[in-house]
Amino acid sequence: MNDNGVPYSDYPQIQPNASFRFACQQCARCCRNVEKSVMVESLDLYRLAEFFALDMAEVAERYTEAVTVAWGAPVLMLKTAGPDNACVFLNDNLCGVRLSRPRACRLYPLSVGPDDSLKKFLIFNVSGEQHHFTKGRWHRAQEWVDDNFRAVDRAYIKMEYRSIKECGKIMNRIPRDRENDVMLLMLHWRYFNFDMNQAFLTQYLHNMEMLKQALEKLAK
Repeated sequence: MNDNGVPYSDYPQIQPNASFRFACQQCARCCRNVEKSVMVESLDLYRLAEFFALDMAEVAERYTEAVTVAWGAPVLMLKTAGPDNACVFLNDNLCGVRLSRPRACRLYPLSVGPDDSLKKFLIFNVSGEQHHFTKGRWHRAQEWVDDNFRAVDRAYIKMEYRSIKECGKIMNRIPRDRENDVMLLMLHWRYFNFDMNQAFLTQYLHNMEMLKQALEKLAK
């Protein structure tokens, strides 16, 4: 799944050495009509919390909404505003949190997803706006990814995919009438239980272990 909850197979995969022409034209089309479509991952929320100097739970409450993608498994999506359902951070066609914007926005018009082995990332073109590719300088796909998807992002995504797969196996054994309990645990350990004075990855790894232990208790 990509950052908008759409299967990667729905988008064309491009090779790392492929070239494309792109420059943001400040049309903000990619920032409008995005209701319940721009995912805010745990690392994204952490960076936004740093930007606003708030804790992650408060940032989530102000700027995101939880959407359930599978039973008891919530993800956070950016809130939207106005009749055109524009991103809550859009201001005069510019991003108000540019340096801390979510991964989906930083990588646009591309996106990445790990292969089945979690050893490498595949690259996809997720823009449906053809005019995006008519101006600006030429870029190489892998260089674009390297510039916008750093080592901490790669490590986090590998942890995320591995941990969510493990959690999914446990959740399959939990009675369906415990869905609310599962959702609260997922929100707490994946998004809220972070100390902004400590590094993200160490906390995330610890939190996911705690989540699995908590889910196991529900499964018994």
